[in-house]
Amino acid sequence: MERFKLFKPGDRVAVAVSGGKDSLTLLYLLSKYRDQLGVELVAVLVDEGISGYREYKRFTAEKYARAWGVELRIASFKERFGFTLDEAVFALMMEGLSVKPCSVCGVLRRYLLNRTALEVGADKLATAHNLDDEAQAFLMNAIQANLTAFSREGIADTKAHELLVPRVKPLYFAPEKEVMAYALLNSIESPYVECPYIVYSMRNVVRRWLNYVELEDPLVKYRVLASKELLAGVYKEAGEFKLCKLCGMPSSGDLCKACEVSEEVRRIYKLKRS
Repeated sequence: MERFKLFKPGDRVAVAVSGGKDSLTLLYLLSKYRDQLGVELVAVLVDEGISGYREYKRFTAEKYARAWGVELRIASFKERFGFTLDEAVFALMMEGLSVKPCSVCGVLRRYLLNRTALEVGADKLATAHNLDDEAQAFLMNAIQANLTAFSREGIADTKAHELLVPRVKPLYFAPEKEVMAYALLNSIESPYVECPYIVYSMRNVVRRWLNYVELEDPLVKYRVLASKELLAGVYKEAGEFKLCKLCGMPSSGDLCKACEVSEEVRRIYKLKRS
């Protein structure tokens, strides 16, 4: 946090909290050191509407936010888009599941996190992405030839648009196993429930492969992250934005990705826009 100047005194920081060990550890650390950092905190949780999963994680996030004296804002797929992720996946399955659940969830979650961070007046949006997450994301983007993503997924964003809250990742260099060990040592417990849609995720395959390679090469994840950092300066993403015609948020096209996805689900369900 100090080396990369992720925060400055007076920042209002929105902390993305899922109820998992990584995000709870991040919230714990920031709540513990908020006075020294000189920041004000508000936690943000996105309720996707995943039955048998989200209600347990949400309860845990609410419990720890109260214990650590942090306000928690909850943003809901159902309230914002008119459907839950379970309903979206059901609709997409009716048309062959051409768009994977994790792609839908990722787009809509990022949209809601940014929108909620704007609503609470946040200067920064802190997420709990760790070393493993970043290495996996790099490999997935490389496999899909999504090279411009390298430049926008570093430890900290610049303010690309007044409606985009800069993101910071304090756990960027921390291996997942170390975050888990820290959580256990500090009695931070998260319910052991897994998202049912992980079976459709490319990340799940990449994660298993990378963990397997790590058994023979303990430094592989660090080298993957180093490759990502080196390539980030080569593949630059254009910083020009339009405003989405439906929601008014920054977009590279006439519609932002969140509106494209939600409109497709509504088309199948024949729902009106909320």
